[in-house]
Amino acid sequence: MNQVTIDVYFDTICPWCRMGTTSLLAAVEQLPEDTKATVRWHAFQLNPDIRPEGEDYRKVMIGRLGGTAQFEARMKQYNTTGAQFGLNYNMDLVKYTPNTTKSHQLVAITPEHLQVQLIEALYKAYFEEGIDIGNVDELVRIAIESKAADDADALKSRLMSGEGIDKVEAGQRNAQKLGVRGVPYFIINEKVSLSGLQSPDEFINVIKQTI
Repeated sequence: MNQVTIDVYFDTICPWCRMGTTSLLAAVEQLPEDTKATVRWHAFQLNPDIRPEGEDYRKVMIGRLGGTAQFEARMKQYNTTGAQFGLNYNMDLVKYTPNTTKSHQLVAITPEHLQVQLIEALYKAYFEEGIDIGNVDELVRIAIESKAADDADALKSRLMSGEGIDKVEAGQRNAQKLGVRGVPYFIINEKVSLSGLQSPDEFINVIKQTI
């Protein structure tokens, strides 16, 4: 049995990370039966200094991209590129840029075998429904509805107590050590690093080279 470990640095509000995750998971599904893939998720916050209550999405992005025209073009780019991965982006519904600490905490404290379905649910909630995933109550609801958790009160208490924050901070530190400047960022078998969007075929080729 061949073993492959894939470390993924991502943010829960990163459109490209959603596409990259979808591509990676498609590649994993296509691996030979004698290859076992383990995916490990690491937090990388694009906006670590965003206020806990979040900030206006449009203002944040216009400031980052340099103008309204650039903002509008980028929104169209998300829709066009996302469609190539079978994903919908309803960016007109996205009103807030949340602080993603709590959402990364949620991923960190979720059992490993349930993390993928949770991450996909977080992306869908944010990019398709415009849900504020910086809101703890919304995070708990998403976790329960995606069956990544089954006790809402206990989960909220764990998030509010700061459980998982150590893993979030470790992800940030490791990313800095590795020189990660943007996400998605993938490390295959601790040998080969890939930055940005990759096709499933590109993932498969690299994986085969490292096992």
